[in-house]
Amino acid sequence: METSGDPASPWVTLSITLPVDEVDLASGILWEAGAAGIEERAADADEDRELRAGLRACDVDTVLDRLHPDWVASVEVVDADEGLDAWREFAQAWRAGSRLVIVPSWSEPPAWCRAGDLVLSIDPGRAFGSGSHPTTRMCLAELEHLVHVGDTVADIGCGSGVLAIAAVVLGATSARGVDTDPEAIEVSRCNAERAGVVEQVSFQLGSIDEIAGSRVDILVANIAAHVLQQLATELCAAVTDGGTLVLSGVLAEQVDAVLDTFATAGFVLVSTAAEDDWRALVLRRAS
Repeated sequence: METSGDPASPWVTLSITLPVDEVDLASGILWEAGAAGIEERAADADEDRELRAGLRACDVDTVLDRLHPDWVASVEVVDADEGLDAWREFAQAWRAGSRLVIVPSWSEPPAWCRAGDLVLSIDPGRAFGSGSHPTTRMCLAELEHLVHVGDTVADIGCGSGVLAIAAVVLGATSARGVDTDPEAIEVSRCNAERAGVVEQVSFQLGSIDEIAGSRVDILVANIAAHVLQQLATELCAAVTDGGTLVLSGVLAEQVDAVLDTFATAGFVLVSTAAEDDWRALVLRRAS
């Protein structure tokens, strides 16, 4: 999931001190506003926590308007020379599903990794944040359940390439990723090389049109809900008759509208994953 706001906007660090039982609520607000990464720290009070998030300055007012009045918030401007990499301070290894562990490429795998975990070293690049957005985690968890040996996969709006790379690591024969941002393609190719899957994963500048004429077993699109609706016909056409769509970047209140659009294109809901206000939808072609 890409960060929101103006890409040219400078970065800031937003710090929020709040009760521990309200951390999930605040985290959801920060992720929805385009936080590139969130770090949780112990606060001075025993029952409080401090959340530190990397945000673009243009997104801060929206966040501040949504915060509970009892939460204590402060904003620190990040030096312009460091802004593009400022979010890396908050990037940590994270688990998706039961086996996938995503580790920033500049870090070592954490001690909590288990035997049998599939560890991916991913550099999200400067444009895509830490990659640990709830929508990304849910897509990875769904791929863990859906991918079978021999499947073909496409990722629309690939960002860092983590979904396509993970699909191959999980057993897919091949995966393709497309994105309209040239940096996404460069970063994705580097991550595929680091993972040793360059022979099975390809990335191309563009959108769904770049895979027109070919069909895959699983297509994942972690992009904004309105874009999913705009591309519904093309997304559905790119999936085999028995194939699956994984759609994320959808807020709870947007689910019905998205499902109505894809029902018109011949797909029905199979399952829904939820984290905070975000949803990931698994659809298949109606019988």
